[in-house]
Amino acid sequence: MASEEEVTRDLLLSNKIIAELYLRELQLNAVLEITQSINQNVKTEELLSIYEHFLKDELKIGKLLLFTRHTSDHGNIHTWRCSLFYGANPELKEIDVINVFSEIKYPRDISPKDKLLNEFSTILPVFHKQHALAYVLIGDYQNKDLNYNDDVLPFIQLITNIIIVAHENKRFAKEQLRQAGVRKEMELAAKMQTMLFPKAFPEHQSFEIFASYLPHHEVGGDYYDYFMLNDKELLFCVADISGKGVSAALLMSNFQANLHALIKHFSTLHKLVSDLNSTVMEIANGEKHISLFIGIINTETHVLTYVNAGHPPPIVCNNNECEQLITGTTGLGMFEPLPFLSIGYLQLKNQSTILCYTDGAVEAENRKEEQFGMEGINNYMIAHSGTKSLQTLHSNLINILKNHSDFRPFTDDVSLLSCRYKI
Repeated sequence: MASEEEVTRDLLLSNKIIAELYLRELQLNAVLEITQSINQNVKTEELLSIYEHFLKDELKIGKLLLFTRHTSDHGNIHTWRCSLFYGANPELKEIDVINVFSEIKYPRDISPKDKLLNEFSTILPVFHKQHALAYVLIGDYQNKDLNYNDDVLPFIQLITNIIIVAHENKRFAKEQLRQAGVRKEMELAAKMQTMLFPKAFPEHQSFEIFASYLPHHEVGGDYYDYFMLNDKELLFCVADISGKGVSAALLMSNFQANLHALIKHFSTLHKLVSDLNSTVMEIANGEKHISLFIGIINTETHVLTYVNAGHPPPIVCNNNECEQLITGTTGLGMFEPLPFLSIGYLQLKNQSTILCYTDGAVEAENRKEEQFGMEGINNYMIAHSGTKSLQTLHSNLINILKNHSDFRPFTDDVSLLSCRYKI
């Protein structure tokens, strides 16, 4: 007949075996339910609800505090939040995670002397690719038959890792979709912008025109155009809208449509610019503005009439003597009505060369963050305005800009429009 000591020992062994079998079944069920839920693409909140059930109701853990890292939609801002909490002091949800936990790389027991965290027994960090994704604090172990340190804690770390990494993968997939949408949007904006530019250069015995456009990977709002108002007057313009993307392309498309419509009823440059300002103000509600240079060359009087509406000043050169075209007004869409509007006049000479450009050329930076600047463009024109071909004039300037930028991508679109007058 077995002694009382042997009966007690057998009973303890039996309880241990039962607890181990229970834990193994629980672990299998938990991993199965969590992975099935992940495959069904349930929300993170539902996964955390399953997680809480297993810890609180099945593993009999009386206190839990889970901090998770959250990443902004653009992936450049990380914040920490309390994603799950029960059984402990609510004030602990406001812990400064970075300052308190940033040095913890492995599971660690919490000392009873730790005045901040002594409600808990253990902290479990969750890392993925050397980045901390979560910190789990647990305490008040209520099932005396379970070996929490050897069996339960590694399991908790495992399912926490599964859930948090699944959330991170879902965020990453969402970010991939967002980026694909952005790329599609940029492709659409680029296509819209390209459609705005004239397809051919006008042929005329009194002038030559050439234009170049270097797109930035983020579509900007550059625009240039030219029209024969009649058999003796050429209108040309360069514009740049504040902002980038589809919204900028849409506004510039609308601007082009209004410009084309107003030109059909052209009377004076003063009225044209005033009307353009009103349309931009109406469409953009003061949230965006357009810089514009617009000029008219009269081939009978040899006079350039122009308005510079807040645009980088074009340069006109003859025999290496250059001046900037600055007369005009503020950018369009900033004030209604325009606070002032002055018309500029310039008598052109034979072989006078006008170079218009957008701020992408001015803002081209080298590795020291030094811009090429208007002075750089002015110096280039002083030295090279007599270049025989306008296409060569452009290509040489573009090469100089690329060299100045150490052949890195420009920070904005670069547009160039040149006109050479012949008498």
